Amino acid sequence: MNPQLTSVSWRWVFIYYMVAVALAMPFNLGWLAIWFDTQFPDSIFSRWPFLPAAIGPAIGAIIARRFDLRTVQTTTVLGSSAPRTVVTVLIPLGCFSLVAPGAGLYTLVAIIYALGEEYGWRGYLTDALAPLRGPWSLAITSGMWCFWHLRFSSIFDLLVFPPIIFVSSLLLCHAARASGSILVAAAMHALIIILTASGTPTKTMLMAGVATILAWILMGSIWSLPQPANTDAEKA
Repeated sequence: MNPQLTSVSWRWVFIYYMVAVALAMPFNLGWLAIWFDTQFPDSIFSRWPFLPAAIGPAIGAIIARRFDLRTVQTTTVLGSSAPRTVVTVLIPLGCFSLVAPGAGLYTLVAIIYALGEEYGWRGYLTDALAPLRGPWSLAITSGMWCFWHLRFSSIFDLLVFPPIIFVSSLLLCHAARASGSILVAAAMHALIIILTASGTPTKTMLMAGVATILAWILMGSIWSLPQPANTDAEKA
């Protein structure tokens, strides 16, 4: 029997989510934004005060994976092809470093931040909800991820942000599943952060974003993912 066809470990999904929300809340609600701006002026923390929020899903996932013996881990950091994953990450780092001085550092920080988030959302949670299959898993993951951001203060937050989250969740989940890598999803998540977190991006930042996407498409067309080997159980 495929272990992923067992029932969902709802208790550990709940524990994961409570930890993810509780640890991220001070940062997602901006409670420390003024403090960051005062103590670390002109730093990346004053520009992106939400950064420490990534510890929420990361620690929640670490705890859940340690004690949830029912959920099967299908994604790792480097996935089915470590070289391909590394190149996937290096592409945005290179593109943004070339066209915008200093943007490479922000890209690296965004990838590290996104890795913390993705270790939870496309890592543990997607695996834990795998028995639901299809649209139900996607809908629940998207809803939990959307609420985790605690954004309810504007029309954009209420009406525009949820569809963005849903589409992003669809794309990131596909990327993680196809590559077996949480880091691949994190690189794509980081691109979204780089282009949206600081308001309207400049022309050079957009150019770097387009170059990153085109490079990913080119890489996908000439460097295929390794195909998983069929086991005797799967052949039976």
